Amino acid sequence: MPLVALALLAACGGGRDDDDGDAATGAGAAGASDTDPAGGVVDPADCDSYDAAPGVTDTEIKLGSSFPQSGTAAAFAEISSGYRAYFEYVNAVEDGIDGRRITLVTKDDGYEANRTQSNVDALVQEDGVFALFNVIGTPNNLAFYDDTDDQCVPNLFVGTGSPFWGDQEGHPWTIGSIPSYATEAAVFADYLTERTDATTVAILQQNDDFGNAYTEAFEKAIEGSDLDVVEVQTYESDAPDVTSQVTSLADTDADAFLGATTGLKCPATFNAIASSGWDPIAYVSATCTSPRLIGLADAGATDGIISTSYLKDPLDPQWDEDEAMQLYKEKVAEYGPDGTDVTDTLVGYGWTMGALVEHALREATELTREAVMESAHDLQEVEVGLVLPGIAFNTSPEGDSFVVEKLQAIQYNGEKKLFDLLGGDGEVLPPGETAILDYEGKTADVTG
Repeated sequence: MPLVALALLAACGGGRDDDDGDAATGAGAAGASDTDPAGGVVDPADCDSYDAAPGVTDTEIKLGSSFPQSGTAAAFAEISSGYRAYFEYVNAVEDGIDGRRITLVTKDDGYEANRTQSNVDALVQEDGVFALFNVIGTPNNLAFYDDTDDQCVPNLFVGTGSPFWGDQEGHPWTIGSIPSYATEAAVFADYLTERTDATTVAILQQNDDFGNAYTEAFEKAIEGSDLDVVEVQTYESDAPDVTSQVTSLADTDADAFLGATTGLKCPATFNAIASSGWDPIAYVSATCTSPRLIGLADAGATDGIISTSYLKDPLDPQWDEDEAMQLYKEKVAEYGPDGTDVTDTLVGYGWTMGALVEHALREATELTREAVMESAHDLQEVEVGLVLPGIAFNTSPEGDSFVVEKLQAIQYNGEKKLFDLLGGDGEVLPPGETAILDYEGKTADVTG
């Protein structure tokens, strides 16, 4: 995985009560809210059941998450180190949200969708969480999101970029957190048509809705252009290797490569391409850009790969004097789990998501599920965490729930061991400059 120093929004009262200052409290507060936001995105009357504020007491706001802490996608567990550090920081410095500490219950799903569904059932029914937060994986969220929407359980800032999370009408209780994979694919299509002479493209994708989002959007984006997809290879998420698929793609000698891969398949793909002797213009999913994954690739295998980001890279020295970056590094070192690597972009993303969910909680008219969901659907130029200059979180209750629709093109520099920011002509930008690609309001249009 975009200017401003991080703000804790201390001046905004948690639950932002407009009358007597009493927020909903305790699991017994179900139905405590008599105020329904007029014309809001969510309506508890449409749900099978509605519990207004489970997991909220006078002293606590309990969130829950499921993500891979084992298996081939276990690297993504580092995201939680970032938001755990942020919550501990807010709890220590701000006494949480109006005296309510943010607590977290997490479960390991090994990136297996059926385990995610079981975990979510337990989080909601047994652990009594107020909301789900940053659940990882497209198929994993798809396994349960019909149920949680039917039950009016907020699924906040989902940890994937599937276009599904922008379905404000059909699934208003679910909202994403990162640029859509479809937008990423459109960025690469635009890059190839506007900056290169490429005419052929080969694609490797995970065989599920994660991979489909890239392939379908890319094929839509190149309609009417000189680009042609000459081959698509797929792999299962639990496959041990992707060498045979990459070998087949290399045999096409396509000018460009789109990698809709994630987890350990990222370095495996980089290595297989390098070993094949194929040298395409290569774009990889933003989920592949963590130094933890890049570092698993063979020397030289990642040089020149292209991707996108919307966050400052903790490894990049151009941000060393940036106030938000300094705060992040200081507080993660102080409050994060032992051994947390502050240079890992996954940790930086987690920190940013912690700041974003705190904003949604503070800006809610009250601490009920309905009010917090409405807050998440009405983000207005929210600049928190490590967002790059020129990028902010925006949503609208008028139909746009895609949280981030601006991106920065990046290219891996093997000598510096980090991603350079690219300008409009593909040149490496000088420190402090960005070239933001603006797809605001266009995600639905580019989705395949």
